[in-house]
Amino acid sequence: MPKTTTELQIKLPMWDELPAFSLHLDQLLDLTNEYLQPIIGEQITKTMLHNYFKAKILVPPVKKKYQRTQLAGAIVVGLLKNIFSLNEVKAGLMSILGNGTPKTGYNNFVVMFNEQAAKAGKELSDPTSLELTSASQPTLMQYDAVQSILFWLSAKNRLQELMKQQDRDGA
Repeated sequence: MPKTTTELQIKLPMWDELPAFSLHLDQLLDLTNEYLQPIIGEQITKTMLHNYFKAKILVPPVKKKYQRTQLAGAIVVGLLKNIFSLNEVKAGLMSILGNGTPKTGYNNFVVMFNEQAAKAGKELSDPTSLELTSASQPTLMQYDAVQSILFWLSAKNRLQELMKQQDRDGA
């Protein structure tokens, strides 16, 4: 039986659960991959991070010291890069952060992601933590992005199971 995203027990950390101290690039990369690897099954590389900073998709570090802002951004970009072009990711992040702080934008995304991931495979419904009928356009965009990630994960897991089954049947 194919795994659903629920069976993967995926959960992203809230802003205050991210390290409050400065990180070096290797530490940023390790933490980003620690959070993303169980979800997307891929690693983010140094080259990818450098490209995200160079393209101003992520806020560049100050004196090669990385903070929560860069880690939170790397987590979100790492999830969205499989679904949206980097220009779309950049525009979405700018829209989300245009009316608030990185902490608020990230936490809103994580709350929606964690709630919907917990329901994935069971039901898809409005998040319990916010009212979508009166939500802002950036919040609705976040919700749609979360749904896209979860549908992508579900399709990816089903495809992997199908491929494993075909390998077993052909062996």
